Amino acid sequence: MEEIDNTFREAVADGRIHGAVLLAKDLTGKVDISRSYGVRSLREEDPEKRPPMTSDTPMRFASCSKLLTSIMVLQCVEQGLAHPEEGLEKLLPEVAGLKVLTGFDDAGNPIEREPKSPVLLKHLLSHSSGLCYTLTYPLLHQYRKWQGLALEQDYDNLDQNFKYPLLFDPGTSFAYGPNIDWCSRLIERASGLSAEDFLQKYIVEPLGIGSDNMTFELQKHPDMQARRADMTFRGDGVFRPQSKDPDAGTLQYRDESYWYKDIQPHGGQGIYTTPESYMKVMWSILSNDGKLLKPETRELLFKRALTPEAEKGFDDYCEQFKAFVPGVPVPVEIKHSHSLGGMLTLEDCDGDRWRREGNLSWSGLPNIIWNIDDKAGICSIWAFHLKPWGDPICVELGTKFEKAAFLMLKE
Repeated sequence: MEEIDNTFREAVADGRIHGAVLLAKDLTGKVDISRSYGVRSLREEDPEKRPPMTSDTPMRFASCSKLLTSIMVLQCVEQGLAHPEEGLEKLLPEVAGLKVLTGFDDAGNPIEREPKSPVLLKHLLSHSSGLCYTLTYPLLHQYRKWQGLALEQDYDNLDQNFKYPLLFDPGTSFAYGPNIDWCSRLIERASGLSAEDFLQKYIVEPLGIGSDNMTFELQKHPDMQARRADMTFRGDGVFRPQSKDPDAGTLQYRDESYWYKDIQPHGGQGIYTTPESYMKVMWSILSNDGKLLKPETRELLFKRALTPEAEKGFDDYCEQFKAFVPGVPVPVEIKHSHSLGGMLTLEDCDGDRWRREGNLSWSGLPNIIWNIDDKAGICSIWAFHLKPWGDPICVELGTKFEKAAFLMLKE
């Protein structure tokens, strides 16, 4: 790790990054890494007053919330409150009643049809429901304009943010969408608990994390607020995949309320936690300790949940939207599937030197990337809390760390 330490310290010193947290652990005891670099905020103009980045620095984990929410849904399954093969008429009628958008008529009104099959819970967990985030789909841009609503999720409730039609028949393809966001409401209706109370009772308490280290409700935790990371931006923080110079831009602090504002629980993006707390969740899954899921339920996290047709849709999605592939840094040519908890790689990424076939992973907007490799017996996470998503400097540095951790298994 000496080379990685030097690389990250140099990146902080020369201003390429403001800070980072790196964590990795394996089942043999060869790998047990916890490193932090730089600072968690550039708000103070005086560098001496900037607080250090640490492994217990709270961050909004954005789409890395999806694993936590998926685990909670599977806990509901274990409790007999839901089933992956069930429709959503009872627990999420808002989603069960959605139609497929096929276009717009001459008057500018949407043309919709009934889906050929119902949305099942497993479709939500595997992003194969037909729900899509609006960012990359022109049809949804037009639909949001027809609704009179903002394109992005600028509202504090699920219905305004994500109540729009499907783009394909459930189970027939893959598209990254607000599936897991809706699951927080499903958890509430299935269990009778708020999403926050369920999180605390079934994830935070069993792992001894503490509510000041994992919550949907940051504003109710003053200590957590005091320790949280501000968002750091490279340039204006907007990722432009066609840019000839995507590395350009000075690091800066800019107040953006998304990173500390509490809204109605969005299971796909709304959890605040720390890297070391997230590692406790990953370690519970990797070590199969039974604290979160029974062994037979845990297996669902590593089992392909997509049909061959939908797997092709996933590969096509990754090829079409290279700039927004959620499995960064896996090479786009690697075949993909999705379980009930995250992306699965269907091939070794570099023989036995890096992520192995069946690796489970996902990522979050502020350049937070996690993976659990059941075959290699290792889990890791790197967290920068920096925009834009897919920042090439963060990806390069994080990938170097991840590969170094995997290579330690061979020593």
